[in-house]
Amino acid sequence: MRLAEQIANFLGRVEVVLAGVDDALREGNDAVAAGDAMRARKSARQILARVPGSPLGLALLADACELGGLDAELALTLEELAERVPSRADVWTRLGAARAATGSPVDEVRDAYVRALAVALAGSDARREALLTLADIDLTAGDGARAELWLDRAANDSSADIALRRAEARLAQGDAPHALKLLDGFESDPTDGRGALARGRAYARLGDARAFTGLLRAAVLETKGASEELSSALAWIPTDAPTRSRVRTVVEARGEAGLARYRAAFARAEGHRREALDALRDAVASGDTSAAEPLLEAALEDRDFASLRAALDALSAARTDSPLIADAQRIPALDAGLSHHDAGADLFNALDAVTEARVAPWADASARALAALWVPPNGAEAAWSALLSRLDSLARELALLDAIADVAELSAERARPVRVAIVGEFNAGKSTFINALIGADVAPTGVLPTTATLHHLRYAPDPFARILFATREGEAHPRADRMVPTTSLRAVLKGDLESPVRRVEILLPIAALTRVELLDTPGFNAPDASHAQAARTAFEEADFILWLFDAAQAMKQTERVILEEARAAKLPVQVLVNKADRLKPDDLAKVMALVEASLTELGMASWSPPIALSARLALAGKLGDATALTASHWDDVQKLFDEQIVARSSELKERALRRRAAIVVAKLASRAARIAEEERVRSDADAARVQSL
Repeated sequence: MRLAEQIANFLGRVEVVLAGVDDALREGNDAVAAGDAMRARKSARQILARVPGSPLGLALLADACELGGLDAELALTLEELAERVPSRADVWTRLGAARAATGSPVDEVRDAYVRALAVALAGSDARREALLTLADIDLTAGDGARAELWLDRAANDSSADIALRRAEARLAQGDAPHALKLLDGFESDPTDGRGALARGRAYARLGDARAFTGLLRAAVLETKGASEELSSALAWIPTDAPTRSRVRTVVEARGEAGLARYRAAFARAEGHRREALDALRDAVASGDTSAAEPLLEAALEDRDFASLRAALDALSAARTDSPLIADAQRIPALDAGLSHHDAGADLFNALDAVTEARVAPWADASARALAALWVPPNGAEAAWSALLSRLDSLARELALLDAIADVAELSAERARPVRVAIVGEFNAGKSTFINALIGADVAPTGVLPTTATLHHLRYAPDPFARILFATREGEAHPRADRMVPTTSLRAVLKGDLESPVRRVEILLPIAALTRVELLDTPGFNAPDASHAQAARTAFEEADFILWLFDAAQAMKQTERVILEEARAAKLPVQVLVNKADRLKPDDLAKVMALVEASLTELGMASWSPPIALSARLALAGKLGDATALTASHWDDVQKLFDEQIVARSSELKERALRRRAAIVVAKLASRAARIAEEERVRSDADAARVQSL
């Protein structure tokens, strides 16, 4: 229905009749019906001359201008009419179309349709037109999420044009599978170029050659954007010769075979990637802006920084709201940054923000390259300052307090020496071994398994021992630490203590402890299960494990279980077979062979070949018995300690820091996955609620 008739039905003709220009109105309507735009325009001007601002006169003038293609005058007329009858949704929708036709800013076009939506009756054509056009405006801008909001307001409308736009909205958000599902829900008309284009784009985003069926049809129907999508798909989706032939036929029929983007697309399709990239860059450099987007896509696929910069420079500022271009703009900053070992977290943040599917592979590869700079795969020292700073930032962002504490501990651990844990069953001779290693009788040997706990030996200018107590049942806080002379430690631990001992620290002015700290662990086969747990705590603290077997009973089942735990923790383990002096040479050889075979069976290896020794004889030798020292085979142990632990302390430290950092990362990943799942559930619930409303 013509606008003049709609306004007449709405307001009546009283105003025109009273002014005596009803004949002019009738003459104008007859002229419009006859297709005579100029005669209708003349009649409308007669009415407006007698009744300035008359809605009927303005409506007739609008009909005449629309009929005559007078877009500028039509827009001015509708602007005035909208002021006179602001409650008419059909006036606002026509004003929105007129603003678009005269090149008004998109916000002004959008405003007209929003106003139409505000006054349109439920179920009216004007309301539907406003919703579809608002969705189209956002789809053109690449804002699929906002387009979906308009379409959701037409929830009961399951027509093909709504479904098509929903599919386009999902495509704009990178969800090609969902888009295809929506498109499969209705049958497209063979002449529907927009539907064919959407289907082709969806398959193209999935790298599926079925894209060419829809894209070729859309191109034949001269659908806007089809030619660009076709050249893009040809450039990066693998094709066979018949498909390329069909594309060439359509392109030549459209007279586009000479375009740089098509020349480059065919070159890439035929395997001449470098030539295609050069051709597109030359075209852009010569001012051919139509080659800018194909160059951008080719640069993203080939990960060519120079081509990417050229494409972005050539694209107009008006197109930067495209998700593809917005994400592509994050990449150039990485070119220089990735060459620096201390590249900042800002680069990671830029990579995190990338969501567009065509940019994501490059962003992922860049993230891996940056990670390799921070954590070199060859085992060289990581960029711990930058790495720990980022882990701390992520832990705080995820509100994971224990991970924040773990990162702080990692930072502190960087400054301490390598920490070696001496592990084995009760009575394997661990404390005696430590005393022999230190060259002094300092570790409390002979302590009962019911009182044994973790002993930490480290350097201090003055010798003393600190006993740390655990919290007893019913107590709010543990007892204060107790300081004792190292000479009195054994007696104190054997005595009656009011609270359970959590840990013992032995601080000694021994130079060796500046390079290596020692953990003397309780036997994991002690009667009290808490002592086995204390021994396992050493796995969390230690950088290296020295495992002592009793030569008389090596590789018992209980030891195999704990060895498997050490292997699972990815700890480097050096195997030592103690008390070798108690066995004959032949028997000792059998024990060593058994140890080697058992380690192989467990799927692990000693850091260097297992060594047989006698810690008891070594300690006696360190205290002055030269014969005992020779018989102890301590030279092998000392060489191991010097060459495989002290000399490789930086390597061991780096391995330990990485192992603990990986645990922190696993915590962060678990927390992030949990948050993501919670957000997904909330999003699904919100969507269901909106759909219900």
